[in-house]
Amino acid sequence: MKRESILLIWDRIGDYHYARVKACEELLGQDIYTADLAGADALYKWNSIANPKHAVLSVKPAEQSDLINRFRAFRKIVKERSITTVAMPYGRSEYHVFLLYARLTGIRTIIFSESWYSRGPVKDFFKSILLKTLGQRFFVSGQRAFDHFTNNYKIQPSRIVSGYSVVDNKHFTVSIKDAASQTEKKNIVCVARYSTEKNLEMLIRSYVSSELSKKYTLLLVGDGPLRSELSNLIQSLAATDVVKLTGWVTYNELPQIYASSACFILPSTFEPWGLVVNEALAAGLPIILSDVCGCCPELLEVNKNGYSFSPENAAVCTDVLNTFARLNEEEIRQFGAHSKKLIGHFSPETWARCILSIIRPA
Repeated sequence: MKRESILLIWDRIGDYHYARVKACEELLGQDIYTADLAGADALYKWNSIANPKHAVLSVKPAEQSDLINRFRAFRKIVKERSITTVAMPYGRSEYHVFLLYARLTGIRTIIFSESWYSRGPVKDFFKSILLKTLGQRFFVSGQRAFDHFTNNYKIQPSRIVSGYSVVDNKHFTVSIKDAASQTEKKNIVCVARYSTEKNLEMLIRSYVSSELSKKYTLLLVGDGPLRSELSNLIQSLAATDVVKLTGWVTYNELPQIYASSACFILPSTFEPWGLVVNEALAAGLPIILSDVCGCCPELLEVNKNGYSFSPENAAVCTDVLNTFARLNEEEIRQFGAHSKKLIGHFSPETWARCILSIIRPA
């Protein structure tokens, strides 16, 4: 049997992805190679991996096209490392070229996707042709993405594997000693980019008018283009004591922020999955999610580990916040324990087993 040699590519391989790579290396015992499409990007502040099996395909930012140089670097890795499987997203022209080259040269292709939003029958039809041409197998986030690929893109269910969207759960599990130092849960936390689709203005208004604001501080962890507007809104509502903008927080600082919080909330109007929800569950938090978050079917069980609401309805959001405010400490603890149970099905180890099921089918 030919030895498998796998190349995993993302825009930037940072904290989320590295845990998946390590799990693959431990489970598969194969040659696992990785590559950054770019040396920088507009969203994350990750450092590149220092590893002889890792490459950066271009120093240009991910948002800036560098097709020829990236393809040359990709092809060099494929040839020198005798790559048998490539796995990557498909949202940029470079990925299209990489995947097409792999298909034409007999290399197995796996496409990563969290998408579950239809763009209408015409656009879905043409995207279906693209996907079927480029991908042999599809590794998607969860049930909503699976249904989208089968119903709208007409891709055979046997070609799709669910379970793509995972984080390093252990990183977000605070030790018993550290947890003991957090004697009081003082915050409600939202980790999100300060941008329109995260719906933070609605959350701030709903939170300030809720009973929850009398018990906890709302921490908005992140940064982005709406920082000034959100700061002005908080001041106009005279809410500077109950709503805080933390700015950018490092990956290593996040576990303590979760440990200081009683609940996690994500009010997005557009959210293909929501990996921050995985983080919150790994930290043992109850969750309150907008019902458009792609992870809802897998990670939220209403009245067991949290609640959901329509992101278009501020009054309903306020009602849900009030419902959580009425929970006692034991009920909050039980919600958090159920979160920990649910996230056990989504880990770097389960991610690696999904890759294994594709390259070594039973």
